[in-house]
Amino acid sequence: MKYLMACLVSFLLTAIITPLIIRIATACKCVDVPGDRRVHAKTTPRWGGLAFFAGVLPVLFFVKAGSALSWALAASLLLVGIGIVDDLRELGWKTKLIGTVAAATLVIFGAHTAIHQIGVYGANVGWLSIPLTYVGIIGVTNAINLLDGLNGLAGGVSLLAFLFMGIAALFAGNVLVALVCFAFVGALGGFLLYNFPQAKIFMGDSGSIFLGFSLSLMAVLLTQSPGSPVNPLFPVLVLLLPIFDTLRVLFVRLVSGKNPFHADNLHLHYLILQKLSPLNAVLLLWSATAIAGGTALLMLGMSSAPYLSAVLYGSLVLAGLAGALTRRGTGQMPVHEKNGPRLLNPRNSLLPSVASVARGLQGSGVRARGSRRPTPDPARKPLKRSS
Repeated sequence: MKYLMACLVSFLLTAIITPLIIRIATACKCVDVPGDRRVHAKTTPRWGGLAFFAGVLPVLFFVKAGSALSWALAASLLLVGIGIVDDLRELGWKTKLIGTVAAATLVIFGAHTAIHQIGVYGANVGWLSIPLTYVGIIGVTNAINLLDGLNGLAGGVSLLAFLFMGIAALFAGNVLVALVCFAFVGALGGFLLYNFPQAKIFMGDSGSIFLGFSLSLMAVLLTQSPGSPVNPLFPVLVLLLPIFDTLRVLFVRLVSGKNPFHADNLHLHYLILQKLSPLNAVLLLWSATAIAGGTALLMLGMSSAPYLSAVLYGSLVLAGLAGALTRRGTGQMPVHEKNGPRLLNPRNSLLPSVASVARGLQGSGVRARGSRRPTPDPARKPLKRSS
């Protein structure tokens, strides 16, 4: 009953607070203007993260978790504060990275939260515990931040991830993690009322960084608690979509000689826009997360081998999808009109099939050194522009 109450209270608070945040953000001119990599058509206020942070906060105060939760709240306040400023005026990736490292330091050394074993045949990571925890927290935080590219995408994927981890926490008897996860489920449900399918507000970095950090922290607390029956690979499978997409994009940028932190349109959700509308793209990725999370729940109590197999298979599927959606050439953002997506450069065609996992990993049309550019077919007629 208390878990349902935590979910309901967070939902109502967020649903009530969000309209106020919309007015405040608009008055402060903290808005997202269409253009560049944006796919929305109208100016939309940010700071949506403030709404669900405020929705979760009262529930957290009633959770008796000692100093661990106090350090987590301090770290969350730091990240939300950085996100608020970044939404108002760009701070740059270096500042956000430093803030994420500082937040991770607070929970690692203040709350004594760390990854001690990774579930592979009960392997203990030893002296790698602290570095691995930094990588896990920073990696997941940035993965959710990078996923926030379409209405409802990061919010919906995070909601599902918190739901699956909350159910796993109930299975493990971890009251703290279960309460926090279900509070996030309710808060994100209230936020999505205003963010999907037509966004009246965006979560902004104040929301995406906070969500990623919270997911990573709950994953560590869920799997690393003494005697926990939840395999450490459980959250990896649940969060496979953002984790895989982030690693794939970083790989492509490094292979291309680009700054790995430079924003571009290589992410899977942008590639999917070549074939689907933003709404259907989000629904597809929600479904993928639901399948991964459902599979993880079915394997609760199992050893690492099934989880490793599922993670590998899921990665191959996502790599294949990215490969199938990869276009010849540099790739450009599609423009969405009433009749569906229209490519800015209609001469660029999709690859006919999934040629290899490597091509799927690259997923950006990177041309190998020494290879020739494809010769355009003069007989091919350009696509007509949608009216």
